[in-house]
Amino acid sequence: MVMKILEIRNLAKKETHLHYRNEYSGSLVYSFSGGEEEAELVFSLERTATGQKHISITFPGSIHYPLIPAIRKVKEYVIELENRGALI
Repeated sequence: MVMKILEIRNLAKKETHLHYRNEYSGSLVYSFSGGEEEAELVFSLERTATGQKHISITFPGSIHYPLIPAIRKVKEYVIELENRGALI
């Protein structure tokens, strides 16, 4: 039962007054055990003073997958999006 992230639909950047912090929302589309699910997602990407990236993930609704592994997978996916320049 391995989670596979397919995409984040309706990705929207929220306006913030902090240049080092970006906040986003959207719908996470993922699959596991042959089924496809969708869950509401909110995340932030913050750069620390040392240049590290801190990613915070929340699911305002429910997600039908264990929370800790889901957060880990989404963080990896967000880093991949950011490295490709796909985040607005």
